[in-house]
Amino acid sequence: MALSPLERPSTDRPEATAEDAGESARPVAAGGPRHPRRRPAAAAVVVVVAGLLAVLVLALVVGGGTPSPPPGGLPDAGALTGWGLPVADLAVRVLAVLTVGQLLLPAVLAPLGSGASSRSLRGASWTATGWLVAELVVLVLTVSTIYGVPVWRLSTQSVLAVLTALPVGRAALGVTVLLLPVVAGSAALARRPAHRARAAAGTLLVAACGVVLVPAVLAGHSAAAGNHVPAVLALSVHILAASLWVGGLAAVLLHGRGRSGRVDTVRRFSALALGCVLLLLLSGVASALLVAGSPSWSWAGEGWVHLLVVKSVLLAALVLLGAQHRRATLPALAAGRPGAFVRLGAVEVALMAATIAVSVALGTSPSPTSPPGPDSGAVGSAASQDADPGAGGGTSGETGADTLQDDGDPGTADDPGAGDEPVGARPSDEPLVEDMSGHDHGDLSVTVLVDDERFHVTATVRPGQRVTVYNSSDAAATLTADGPAGGVSAFDVDVPARTFVTFEAPDQEGDYAFVSRPGGAEVDGFADTLLVRADP
Repeated sequence: MALSPLERPSTDRPEATAEDAGESARPVAAGGPRHPRRRPAAAAVVVVVAGLLAVLVLALVVGGGTPSPPPGGLPDAGALTGWGLPVADLAVRVLAVLTVGQLLLPAVLAPLGSGASSRSLRGASWTATGWLVAELVVLVLTVSTIYGVPVWRLSTQSVLAVLTALPVGRAALGVTVLLLPVVAGSAALARRPAHRARAAAGTLLVAACGVVLVPAVLAGHSAAAGNHVPAVLALSVHILAASLWVGGLAAVLLHGRGRSGRVDTVRRFSALALGCVLLLLLSGVASALLVAGSPSWSWAGEGWVHLLVVKSVLLAALVLLGAQHRRATLPALAAGRPGAFVRLGAVEVALMAATIAVSVALGTSPSPTSPPGPDSGAVGSAASQDADPGAGGGTSGETGADTLQDDGDPGTADDPGAGDEPVGARPSDEPLVEDMSGHDHGDLSVTVLVDDERFHVTATVRPGQRVTVYNSSDAAATLTADGPAGGVSAFDVDVPARTFVTFEAPDQEGDYAFVSRPGGAEVDGFADTLLVRADP
């Protein structure tokens, strides 16, 4: 980032006024370079990007969010998707923060008609464009994660199926719809400032903030928490406050050139930043408690908690820097000495960027959980059940199941002729019991995973909770269960090949053993137990 123009304000009043109006008033020496600072600025960008990636990788290692081969031969999207998704998510967050901040400057902070407003709007159009591209990359990588296949094996039909039928896909469409007017509107305002430019910039700012909040509602730990509404509300306030604070400071440093109006702009931002910091701290504590529950000594070794401590330390350092701004640098800025403000602001932005990288790793890492008791967690079932030729086939309609069928094959099937056959039984008589807790295909939490060998129950569910089933194999299966005491069927759901199905868990607590009967005959090796608990 080219911050040096703030350090050397012009002492020539007419020249400063021209700069504030967005005009280039400084003469260029004959034969000299037209953009002498472009090369150092590019080098600074490279250093910043490399530093962010280093912090992200380190945070992923500490938090346990690094990609690893899935257990038991589960579908694997590969290293490109595993590492690319958090990197793309980091790009989305950084570009989103910059866009929000550069719209905040003309909408609220900068004087009307100032050159800073025009420069900020031009910057917002570029960062919003990059934000849109990064969101599309995240979408493709998320689809790759959901299907468990590399990006190059995805088909157009598989991407469209996610876009039209899954919450993560609908969220991506919403992001695109909201971002397009932000890109076009900011570019148009920068070229031809309108009479009501502040109101127009405010409208674009509201749209950008709406885009920022979409993932908070549909994804992440808060969206999957049991107390969904308060957790999402706390996270939304947290994200919005951080975006306005970090983005606003970055915009002031990037575009606040020229003495005219600069002090007023910084004072307005300082008042806004104080409110954002208070909301950020309160919502952060609330969000952590709502997601992870009451603190416990068992958290001491959790990577998620280590990242939370690092983020808290960074936020404390930022609060101290903000206090130093109010005590020393703002009076110096008012006296015409902006150097201290710029230097301290640059350090503050660097710490903010590191905090964003830690936040990305925090969202990827598993949150702390209580030690499993004898009645909690996934249960490996006995394999090699006897077939029951007289058992009736299940239909998804009996349990109100919702089905998403992938019309396109995301990859090359190992056995093209197996599409209409029941899933094959495991050759071993012993069950394969693995800790599948927290297995998550992108933004879609999968409770029951079906592969070519068996069922995988990933978590205990609550009565009446929506249960998501993903059949990653090329053969049909069912989830057929009797009630805890036998008799009436608890659930009976068809799960076609390569399909997502959701259904409601039984209303009563219990251990619901289920089998697969795709053709009316029970398939050996496909049996497991869904645990339904009021407090999983």
